[in-house]
Amino acid sequence: MLTILDPVGSPREASGTSVPIVPTLEGRTVGILTNHWKSMDRMAAHMAAQLKEVYRAAAVTVYDIPINGAMTPEVRQRVIDECDAAIVGLAN
Repeated sequence: MLTILDPVGSPREASGTSVPIVPTLEGRTVGILTNHWKSMDRMAAHMAAQLKEVYRAAAVTVYDIPINGAMTPEVRQRVIDECDAAIVGLAN
């Protein structure tokens, strides 16, 4: 017997709250969260350069996430306190 798994999700109902939007990255601090898979390390380096050169981010900080687990509450709070926006990457 063959089972086909369809990864397409269904839309959630609107919660009535909107997601905050960062209108520009210019002059902002952007965080990149990485679990340090080789592909994510390479993407993080490329994204950091592009964020500064193309989007004129003031700073880019890379935060470590355990390779086989969730980020610590301390890292989460640092990202919230230090960044205007964050890119969460867990590339395999």
